[in-house]
Amino acid sequence: MKRSAVLMLAPVLAIAQFHRAEQDREIRYWLLDPSTHQFRISHDFNVTLPGQKSVHSFVRKGSSVAPDSKMFLLDTGEALHTHFVTGKQVNALGYYPEPAEPDSVVVQGDLPREIEDGQSFRIRVEETYTDPVGYMMQDSELVWARTLDRPLNYVTLPQGWMLTSVNTPAVVTLDAQGCVTLRFTNTHPGDLPVTIRARRR
Repeated sequence: MKRSAVLMLAPVLAIAQFHRAEQDREIRYWLLDPSTHQFRISHDFNVTLPGQKSVHSFVRKGSSVAPDSKMFLLDTGEALHTHFVTGKQVNALGYYPEPAEPDSVVVQGDLPREIEDGQSFRIRVEETYTDPVGYMMQDSELVWARTLDRPLNYVTLPQGWMLTSVNTPAVVTLDAQGCVTLRFTNTHPGDLPVTIRARRR
């Protein structure tokens, strides 16, 4: 284990696997079998722009997202209709100050009604990403490399895998199923580059 890792191995309650609705500064990753190059993502956010009729999740270049992406309106539990659009289509809506790459892939969730003045909607996104460049096997080790842009980031290894190294400090725990979970706190103004290596127990 590299010295930069902060090890605090302890079982945690199952409820810790779920983030509360008011926590919008965190994102969670669950790594699937490395042979698939896939991992699941879940995060929450608020939308408050009057007149907004849809919400969006922007897919990073180099990754692809499964067509079964889900978005939920947490205030009611309602599932939103989701579909793929392009960055060009999102830019035309004028919802966001920073334009997306015109040819980028974006998951859109259609709101049940447009947002009114003084109103906010709480959205949860659940997606499965495939990233053959950032998530792979090297020799007998799992390697997951990604830049993290939230202040609080959780990454859970597949069941049966143990951490061998991580390039930046992390708090390491075990979840209720015995899976290793790393918590990264990003105090920097930019993204936090993370590389995790693990091997089978």
